Amino acid sequence: MKKFFLIILLIMFLTAGSSSASENVLLFRFRSTGVDEQLLDAVDQVFGDALTASGVYSPVRAYEVVGNVQCYTPLCASGFAEDAGYRKALIGSLTRFGNKIIVNISLVEAGSSEVLHTAEGSSKTVEDLDIVLKRMARSISSGKTVEDTAEVGMITERDMEAGRRRSSFTTKGLRAGFLLPVGDSYGIAERLTSVDFVVQHDMLDYFLSGKTGVKWSSGAWGFTWLHTRIGRYFSRGDFSPFISAGLGLESLKIEYEELENGRRSEYSDSKTGFILSAGGGIALFRTYDFQFQLDLDYYIVLEKMEILGEEKEFPQGVMLTFCLKH
Repeated sequence: MKKFFLIILLIMFLTAGSSSASENVLLFRFRSTGVDEQLLDAVDQVFGDALTASGVYSPVRAYEVVGNVQCYTPLCASGFAEDAGYRKALIGSLTRFGNKIIVNISLVEAGSSEVLHTAEGSSKTVEDLDIVLKRMARSISSGKTVEDTAEVGMITERDMEAGRRRSSFTTKGLRAGFLLPVGDSYGIAERLTSVDFVVQHDMLDYFLSGKTGVKWSSGAWGFTWLHTRIGRYFSRGDFSPFISAGLGLESLKIEYEELENGRRSEYSDSKTGFILSAGGGIALFRTYDFQFQLDLDYYIVLEKMEILGEEKEFPQGVMLTFCLKH
């Protein structure tokens, strides 16, 4: 009787072992952008080993089965996988932006080309990339998102940044654009070109910036000694609208001409006064090592200028500027 029970237990164990055997899946070489072949080889090895360790899928390199083919789309992968007798295939991409490395991996059903699951991850450093790949392998195996696969010992530096690359960082760059005056508040000037040097300190939801620069046009020019702004972001992603307000100091000169009794006379007025600005804009690539920013502000100098013998309202206008910071 004991021998009978031992046989039953052995059969149950063998049956359980066979039912839990991992499924072979065809793994194609990842598409790379800005990544060298050595890093691509390392990624292939780390991800393949992590997928094997999960126990759900056993990766089979596509070049061993169908040859050295480049296959980056679900349609391509499903076709080769079906022809080779596999039920599923894996495709992916590896992209570098500065120091940041972005990884995308998709599990594709053979024949139907349906994407069964997609794992997306990024690493700020090469050192963190192995952890990201292991979490992506767990994501593919479990069907969960990458964010839900974090465990003790598998937390990357990026996870500790509350949705941002860093809790704070400072960038510098050039801001260029135009000031469109309201009425004749800048005399005869209809549009002033503006170029500034900018330093900006970004936090999770706010930023503080300072700039100095010049603006000029026929009949007017100004020098901004310092213009500081504080702004609030409405997103921690790569695309973020924001609002801002600023205060500064500017020296402004407006030139004008007057025709009297057939004689042309030239006059000018120069003032130094405080600047007020308010507006908003859009920031792009917030999680990268560079940032593009578009600003639309209402701009006013708190000094009344004399134009053609009359004291005009404060010089003011709408300013549109573009900035690339690093």
